[in-house]
Amino acid sequence: MNREKYPTNRSSHLFIAAALLCASMAPAVAVRAQTGGTFADGAEARVMQGFPPPDNELVTRKNSLRSPFLRWSLRNTRMLIPTANVQRSAEPLPLPDGRKLDPDMVQFTVDGTTLTLSDYLSRTRTDGFIVVHDGRIVMERYFDGFGPDQTHAWASMTKSVTGLVAAQLIAEGKLDPDAPLSSYVAELAGTPFGEATLQQNLDMEVAVRYPANLPPDLGLFGAVGLVPRAADAPDSIYGFLKVTQSAPDVTNGHVWYYQNGSPEAVAWAIRRVTGESWSERVSRTLWSKLAGNDADVVVDHTGTEMACGGFNTTLRDAARFAELVRKGAAGNTSVFPAVAVRLALKPTQNAAAFARGNLAQGRPGYSYHDYWYQINDGDGSFAASGRFGQAILVNPRARLTIVKFSSTPDEEARPTNASGGAIAHAPLETADALHQAMSAIAKTLADRRSQ
Repeated sequence: MNREKYPTNRSSHLFIAAALLCASMAPAVAVRAQTGGTFADGAEARVMQGFPPPDNELVTRKNSLRSPFLRWSLRNTRMLIPTANVQRSAEPLPLPDGRKLDPDMVQFTVDGTTLTLSDYLSRTRTDGFIVVHDGRIVMERYFDGFGPDQTHAWASMTKSVTGLVAAQLIAEGKLDPDAPLSSYVAELAGTPFGEATLQQNLDMEVAVRYPANLPPDLGLFGAVGLVPRAADAPDSIYGFLKVTQSAPDVTNGHVWYYQNGSPEAVAWAIRRVTGESWSERVSRTLWSKLAGNDADVVVDHTGTEMACGGFNTTLRDAARFAELVRKGAAGNTSVFPAVAVRLALKPTQNAAAFARGNLAQGRPGYSYHDYWYQINDGDGSFAASGRFGQAILVNPRARLTIVKFSSTPDEEARPTNASGGAIAHAPLETADALHQAMSAIAKTLADRRSQ
């Protein structure tokens, strides 16, 4: 249960008169938990409705990641598959209100089209969107029935949590970034993940090749139980890691190939050196120190967490996490070691390899370290990103944090090796489009402050 208090309507005329007087004397304050409209088509609105729902409107493992079932699935993971709990804090990090940002006043251009922030949110199938400036919420919108107490899938933004946990262990000397990962997980000896160093796994610089019938997304989803799997396919995360082979045409450290095996291998090493599960570690070191709501993470039939993409939280707690990282990078938090945050966000020199990788489209000039995207925009901006439109975006210089939860269909086939080519997205659905939105928000806030 969310423990935060929300403003309530009062009927007293005296109260209303006083409130109007105060409003005329003070800046506008952010409206929290504001419903911004509905984007669902009729088919989406009918999913899982009725007692019971009709068979053709039931969400199943076969259809959960396809439209029109996707939006419901991303908001109701716990009803689809087993999850492990990640415990909240008794004293969540505060997110006070700030002066309201009007999304209709924010304009920017993507692929030659000028649009407002409101237009952008509606056209990219947004479920929730929050903007935090200087530690205060200036915009918080929920769409199509999604609300502040509901959790939403992070998808691959989960990797950035795994990277931050690994960075803490590296900072404490419990993990050596230059050691082969197999020195921590003997079972991975002889596999691409085990032969690569821990850091090469953290930076997606592993020369790995997946079987053609077990790509890095659907193969793992089947092993976890998110989608149906073939009878002879691996039925666990650990089993999935062992079906890969080394790619013959590239070498570790000289390639950038985004895939799900590396973070699962790193999470295995984390469990081995700490004696804790992923959910226990994240609960103890992060969530129990910052969050207002319990989170959860998808697990396979062995109870192993999906550390590459199984995390689910509320929008506001995602913003709290992002703010913790922003403040940690500046050395302004005691909740999590700043040295670990700075290590995770340390500038890296793999932009050239990234530009040849499978996520380069829509991310010009990016590099990648510890499962965090480095935008290299001159402001020190960094990001976490997940399939179907999930994003955390932070601009330290502007003291700006944005989180976007979305339900954008994405059935694009994922390459099974580094030479498989880039994954394509429509211009509005790229990371660069959200970065343009962030730049416009930052300019609007700066202009407002100077007035």
